[in-house]
Amino acid sequence: MAFKGDTPDPKSSKGKKLEKIVSHNPFLKKMRAQSRGEKYSEIVSGDNSEEYKANYDKIAWGTRDETPKKYRVKVNGRYVDEDKDEGHS
Repeated sequence: MAFKGDTPDPKSSKGKKLEKIVSHNPFLKKMRAQSRGEKYSEIVSGDNSEEYKANYDKIAWGTRDETPKKYRVKVNGRYVDEDKDEGHS
């Protein structure tokens, strides 16, 4: 059963602020889902199938790109890679 108190209109500024607070707090999201009669899930991707949940750990999320940079970074008038030659950090 949903809360029947004096909640603000969801389209009002106060209602939007409260909705933003609820959307950032997992506990409040769970309580909102229960009050609406919905099932709460902590996975927030587009695919909530059992196959996705079972194989989530097998996903290759990508690797770091190790290609050489085509630019140089300058700090206080000196290039950063010049410090490596002098032994300073």
